[in-house]
Formats: sequence, C-alpha cells, structure tokens
Amino acid sequence: MEIRKARVDETDKVLAFYHEMIEVMKGTDFDILWKYDVHPSNDFLRESTKRGYTYLGIVDDDNIACACVIDRDPAPGYEDAPWQVRASKDEIGIVHSVATLPQYHRRGYAKELLQAAIDSSREAGLRSLQLDTFMTNERAHNLYGQLGFIEVGPQEVFYEDLGHVTLKLFEYVL
Repeated sequence: MEIRKARVDETDKVLAFYHEMIEVMKGTDFDILWKYDVHPSNDFLRESTKRGYTYLGIVDDDNIACACVIDRDPAPGYEDAPWQVRASKDEIGIVHSVATLPQYHRRGYAKELLQAAIDSSREAGLRSLQLDTFMTNERAHNLYGQLGFIEVGPQEVFYEDLGHVTLKLFEYVL
C-alpha cells in the first residue's frame, strides 16, 4: 500500500471514498454512524484536502483503501480534557475521520496508515496527536491502543454537525 497526502486534484475521489464508506457500513455491526455531507461534511473534506491534511492509503491501481485527516482544529471541549501534553494548536494534530473500506479490512491498512501519519506528524515537529471516537466504537479503541494511543477518558465535545456529544478521547505523545 502506498501512503501519501491527497492531492487537490483528488478531492472528488476523497469525497467519493467517504460517501462509499458511509453507505457500505450503514446498518452493519460496524456502522460508523456518519451521514453523507453531515459528518464528515464535504466542506471539511474539501478544505482538509486543499490544506494537505488528508492522508490516503492507495492500493490496486490507485484505489483508496483507507483515509484519515490530521488538522490543527480541536473541537470545543478538547481544552477541558486531561491531555498529557499541553501545547499550542500548532504543536498538536487532531486526527479525524479514520476509515477503511470493508473490502480492505483485516489487512492492517488502517494501522499502517496511522503509523505513517504518526511518523509524519513527528517529523513535522508536532508534540501530540489527539482524537475522539464514539463511545461504542470498540474496533477503533483497540486499534488506537495497539498503536500506543492512551485513553484520556470520556469528554463532552461539540461538533457543528453532531452537536454536543460525549466521546472517548485518545492521545499519542510524539
């Protein structure tokens, strides 16, 4: 698998990947509870790709198998969490929208993608990666734990598209 940042000319491909992800996971045991153009929103994905924040795992003749976004925009509520590292927004990466299409599950692609994102964030001088997940997303919780993310507890945060929601927060000290 090739891991790289998405190019601006791939924005439509990124949008299509997330749309497909939402559709194929809907109603399954691993339903990610996202809604098309709500969470993650198309505007968020476009801006993330434009700013070089979208990471892709590319396989099989240029197909996106997995993707995530790492930006510098924590959700309201993050400031109240018991993070191990206290630093400025420019020193912390916020991991969003980690996704792997089902046909690529159980191959280690998400782990490989996140490890590359960790390495890239370290090289960029970031001090910490932070993320949140739905409380019921045990699969993601296990993945983050395997990579060395530490759970810092449940925390209420606010997202425009979700409102106030209690999520499980994790941190990786770089």
